[in-house]
Amino acid sequence: MIYSEIETIVKEILAKQLTMDAGRITLESKLVEDLGLDSFGSVEVAFELEEKFELKIPDAALYEARTVKNIVDYIASQKEGK
Repeated sequence: MIYSEIETIVKEILAKQLTMDAGRITLESKLVEDLGLDSFGSVEVAFELEEKFELKIPDAALYEARTVKNIVDYIASQKEGK
């Protein structure tokens, strides 16, 4: 899976969770400040990402993610060797 595919899927999942247009979400979007993602929403997003990409996202990685790019980079790094 290439980076742009991961980016598109992450944006779609975030848009669904936040009930907003995926086109408004950029890699630079800050999860809390720009998108308004709260802790409950981040758990829901993490669950969907884990299911979609068939991987486990540790709580530490979830809490460290500040931007959409952080999420996409993490998933891309996990999928590289698979």
